[in-house]
Amino acid sequence: MKNWILKTGTQTIDCLSFPFAFRTMFNMVKRGVEIDKKSITSASADLVIIGPQDARGDRKKYSYDKASAMATMQGLLTSDGQLNSKEFKKF
Repeated sequence: MKNWILKTGTQTIDCLSFPFAFRTMFNMVKRGVEIDKKSITSASADLVIIGPQDARGDRKKYSYDKASAMATMQGLLTSDGQLNSKEFKKF
């Protein structure tokens, strides 16, 4: 089974797909900015999404910036930087 992993620095969260790993990461950063009054950089500093193993057994790591770019290409983010709920209903 190909799992995506979200690492927060202190815990590891298993996710079944990139969209769900990204949504969890996005909500953690959003909470850090809105509630804890952190900058996006500090709120996302310890967060990383680790992709499933490729044919050679390697895993690709995505920082918040790289994951956001990938999410935008997949239509998971709207043009104003919010989660696209219509896309998440497909999963």
